[in-house]
Amino acid sequence: MRYAFFLLMPASLLLLSCDGSSKSGVTKQSPAAIQWQQDLLEGRDLAEAHFQLATLYRNEADKLPLLLWHLQEFLQQSAAQDERRSEVHLLLEHFEEKYFAELQARFERSSTNDKDLKIRFLSENNQQLKQWITRLNRENFALRDLLLDKEGGIPLRRPTAAVKKPAPKPEPEPEPEKKSRVHQVVAGDTLSKIAQRYYDAGGPSEIRTLLLANPELEKNPNQLKVGDKIIIPPAQD
Repeated sequence: MRYAFFLLMPASLLLLSCDGSSKSGVTKQSPAAIQWQQDLLEGRDLAEAHFQLATLYRNEADKLPLLLWHLQEFLQQSAAQDERRSEVHLLLEHFEEKYFAELQARFERSSTNDKDLKIRFLSENNQQLKQWITRLNRENFALRDLLLDKEGGIPLRRPTAAVKKPAPKPEPEPEPEKKSRVHQVVAGDTLSKIAQRYYDAGGPSEIRTLLLANPELEKNPNQLKVGDKIIIPPAQD
């Protein structure tokens, strides 16, 4: 299957071999090399020309594809009894492994760069999503606050000024004062579930009661930590 790679090489590779090799330091002053290149162009003694040019390219790393092509062409053009065929088979196998190892290394470096770009993109996208979620949470609670104000619900924030209330009428037998309780958060708890447990209702008014008693929850009421303690004020009549 590897040899199919060389069958797809265009004819221009022949011209590249002839033009490019004359510029290298090895064959620049070699009349024999010029003659072998001319033989390739004119179709004379192809096996010998391919073998000799492959010998020149063995120590030139940048000519590795041309070296493989010349070795392959020698095997196709040479006679079956040519004693050099066994040596060329070994050389072809060796330099093929070297060439494909270089291609694999290039591919792995390219894949690593692609992974780095994807990781950075996902990280930036995750940061943007977090910012959007925070902004949506703020807007959501602002809208709830407005809705509760219209419905006469409990405001989200404590009033700045104390409102004077009329003195309660004396009761012959005052009821005992209801005290606040403390709830320790467990897995799966939400403000709605906690309000339902202690007030038999988990609506906006009950949630506001919990937020007033625990102002630290206003920043992120949707994320309760297991083990946190929440003050449960008495239910409002």
